[in-house]
Amino acid sequence: MAKVSAKRKNKSVTVADIPHVGPGTPCGDWFRRYWVVVGIARDLYDIPQAVKVFGEALVLFRDEFGKLGLLGLHCPHRGTSLEYADIECGGIRCPYHGWLFDVSGQCLEMPAEPKDSKFPQKVKHLSYPVQEQGGLIFAYMGPDRDDPPALPKYGPLVDRGSQWQIEPVRHADYNWFNFFENSADPAHVCILHRHAGYGQQSWGNQFFSYTEMPHFEFVEMDYGMKVVMTKPGPKPGTEFVDEMSLALPSIVQVGDTEFVHAKMDAAALIEEGSQCEHWMFVTPNDDEHFMLFTADNYKGPEANFFEKLKALREKEAPVQEVMPYDKRQFMPYKGNIRKEDLMTQGTQGLLGERSEQLSVSDRGVIKFRKIVVDAIETGLRGGRPKGMVDKKQATEIYRLDTRVGVRVIIKN
Repeated sequence: MAKVSAKRKNKSVTVADIPHVGPGTPCGDWFRRYWVVVGIARDLYDIPQAVKVFGEALVLFRDEFGKLGLLGLHCPHRGTSLEYADIECGGIRCPYHGWLFDVSGQCLEMPAEPKDSKFPQKVKHLSYPVQEQGGLIFAYMGPDRDDPPALPKYGPLVDRGSQWQIEPVRHADYNWFNFFENSADPAHVCILHRHAGYGQQSWGNQFFSYTEMPHFEFVEMDYGMKVVMTKPGPKPGTEFVDEMSLALPSIVQVGDTEFVHAKMDAAALIEEGSQCEHWMFVTPNDDEHFMLFTADNYKGPEANFFEKLKALREKEAPVQEVMPYDKRQFMPYKGNIRKEDLMTQGTQGLLGERSEQLSVSDRGVIKFRKIVVDAIETGLRGGRPKGMVDKKQATEIYRLDTRVGVRVIIKN
């Protein structure tokens, strides 16, 4: 691990630090110790792609030999954007004066300089290591760029079932943590989403009932936290269970896609449980914007599962009637889970700046914030924070402990 300054060692981290991801911030420095998703392989063509990550303006590209590069967006010569550069001659060439950089940021050519000039050898542009896994492009922007930590072998990316997909990237204009910690708040599912998929499902005798909510437990895991929701099962000694996982630095796994969104036969699914892995990777652009990359892996018997899922999601139209005088930005939103989340999370403001009065039902949010703060402090002290795998773990498939279905109650 990189050295930690004495000034940073003595500075305590608070929840108000979590939303801020820019260079030099506690959360930003912590976040950079992990690999994060910066793009989708199928969206990277033969032209450079501008991307903003952790407040840094970057350019993502693949050279003509297939190597991935992630460099500073602006040419170090005169600042022109490399988004408009040409990909050629083993690198990316600035259109202004022709400076050519390879994927490591090393300058290879300066056409206007003397032929025998050694100056190109001295110019090394900002670059970050990148790797492709299962259709997603990951970058490491931390202090150990010459020897980065291992990229975990994420289950839905390396152990694909008969059906899998990478969904189109989603962009949101609010803080990344508003989205991330939302999954630590299961009560909102029964309330906010009662007009949408969660309110319409019937397995478990309306598991997410607005008037009779499931029991919530919050379990700290080596990767972050697991949310466990339970109700009495169909037979004595059994219980319905629906779990969600929040893995650091910014991964959410939801296990009930078949029940809620695909609206498949609940009775047939109860005993077998969920067969769909639904992972969401959150990457902050800055403090006010983030990208959401989603990987799905389905191993169940339903043919053309994702085509059917897409068609059903497209039918999830808001159910609200909007009056002509209603000019509110997010109207209508009720009846569409993603729009409901967008309205609530997008209007919260930044954690640490907004006023909050937390209650007993917020214990999952309180617990998860502490887990994140502890992880940031561990990283800033030079330790290995939650969610970062060691070399041995990097050889194994990285999975999250998420189950949905019926299970036997084990009495201690």
